[in-house]
Amino acid sequence: MITLLVSLLFNISNSVSCDFNKEIKGVYSLSGPVTLALRDLGLLKNKKLLGISSFHPVAQKDYNGKFLPGGIFLSHETIQSFSEGVLFYDESRELNRIFNRYKSIKSIEIKTRGLAPLDAAISIEKQLKPFLVGCDVEGLTSKLKMKMEKLKGLVRNDSTYIFFLGPIKNKKRPELVMVQDGFVKWLLQEKLIKSYPSELSYVNWSARIMNNLLPGALEVGVRDSGSSMEIDFKKTDNIINLTYPGALIPGAGQIDAMVYLFQNI
Repeated sequence: MITLLVSLLFNISNSVSCDFNKEIKGVYSLSGPVTLALRDLGLLKNKKLLGISSFHPVAQKDYNGKFLPGGIFLSHETIQSFSEGVLFYDESRELNRIFNRYKSIKSIEIKTRGLAPLDAAISIEKQLKPFLVGCDVEGLTSKLKMKMEKLKGLVRNDSTYIFFLGPIKNKKRPELVMVQDGFVKWLLQEKLIKSYPSELSYVNWSARIMNNLLPGALEVGVRDSGSSMEIDFKKTDNIINLTYPGALIPGAGQIDAMVYLFQNI
């Protein structure tokens, strides 16, 4: 009992002391995985977190700072306001070109493209850690591993799932299929599912290949609801439409969405 109490007090103390380094004046996150990590570390209310993307799965009631438009939509004046701050953004050649013009901003590109969820989480952990003090960053990866084990127990092995970027409307499929990226890559590596045959991260689907996979395959249209926090699951015959906040954010966001999906199938 005493050991449990000491452990509880230690964890509470750890979460209270989690903060950004004292030399950091302001933090801005246009990176979905970084925003989710800051959320899970209890830093959304931190006064130094001055801006996050309006596309990230954070409700307005949970965050007091600014909700920023997507990176390419930021005005010159807004970017200038990041001066002397730390800016995280997801991998993008265009954003890299834009932010490199501003030498007073410490801009950090978060590269998760082509990574399975755990690899993405480990990469983010390494990139975030230098800017934090007193935070159990490693704990984020441990919690993700537990969620992934839970997901393994929910998936029916050897079924075929085809994941589309976007909802399937009136049986009209989105153009892109996700294959060797994110949660799909991991599910395939673990031999938990079968999917669209391709070595590419994302691919334009072929009618001929689709005809070979159907009618046995389940087609899943995935939509990330972002800050609206909408959650929805609709299944008609072999077509599923999943709406979930953070469903397309590498790491914890995708795994949370997949746990919800497979719990409802």
